[in-house]
Amino acid sequence: MEPIPKPLLRRLVLTFLVGTGCFFTGLVLFLHQKDISFFILSILLFAGSAIKAVLLGLQIKRKTYFVLEGICTDVRLRFFRNSHDIVLTDQDGNEHLLRIGKDHKIRPGVSYRFYFRTSDSIPSGQNPLLTKATLTDNLLGVEEIK
Repeated sequence: MEPIPKPLLRRLVLTFLVGTGCFFTGLVLFLHQKDISFFILSILLFAGSAIKAVLLGLQIKRKTYFVLEGICTDVRLRFFRNSHDIVLTDQDGNEHLLRIGKDHKIRPGVSYRFYFRTSDSIPSGQNPLLTKATLTDNLLGVEEIK
């Protein structure tokens, strides 16, 4: 069995840990202040997080994610926004315009591997704005290729 890529494993673990943290926070407040409504909400958050983690785990196990590799050729900063646009050139010379959150530190001239939910939902040869929006919504993780 092949190892799980680090960005996908990190996302899987963090998704589950967020739900677990919500559950234990709700449990502590329930035991301390007898707040049943907050405890029910924390249980619902835990259940949603667990379902999301299981679905992501199945997607990783079945390898139904799409991998896009290439060299970052340009980073366009977006002022007063929580994202920046990057231009990624793959091995075939095709350029892909991606909108990535500022929490990912992307540098020009460096090779990256991007993981997306599915390749079926990514339009090819269509409107570049539609392609960029689709890729942004389906981003699972980013890793630098060394």
